[in-house]
Amino acid sequence: MEWLRVARVRPNATLPGRKHPEDAGIDLYAAEETSVPPHSFSIVPTGVTMDIPPGTVGLLKPKGRSNHLLGAGVVDAGYQGEILIKVANPTAEMLVFKPGDAVGQMLLIPVLMPQVTEVSVEEIHAQRTQRGGSGGIVEQFGFRV
Repeated sequence: MEWLRVARVRPNATLPGRKHPEDAGIDLYAAEETSVPPHSFSIVPTGVTMDIPPGTVGLLKPKGRSNHLLGAGVVDAGYQGEILIKVANPTAEMLVFKPGDAVGQMLLIPVLMPQVTEVSVEEIHAQRTQRGGSGGIVEQFGFRV
């Protein structure tokens, strides 16, 4: 893929782009001033829509120097609305985005799209792995499969 088709849905929108040609993420910018209160969420409009190619997904991630988090960060192929970024402010200070401020970045990632079919637990676990059902959250919270 050589091109990602992007259109402005707000005339003042800053088009997405990369700060450096080798950057993995495509920077997305605020289209209007948006405040995010401390320990809260707000939606920051970007003013753009994108033609996410079939077989890929746009994952929204924070910029490296950001002190905020992004939520609901999946843009599916076929979505034709404005790219809206849910921003979480974990700090005690008001967070304000002005038009043109970088809010986050989008990574275009290829995805596998298998059909989902239900099978028994025994089929899935017919061959036990060395790891089994251990690790991460399972061990932290005492869950077992």
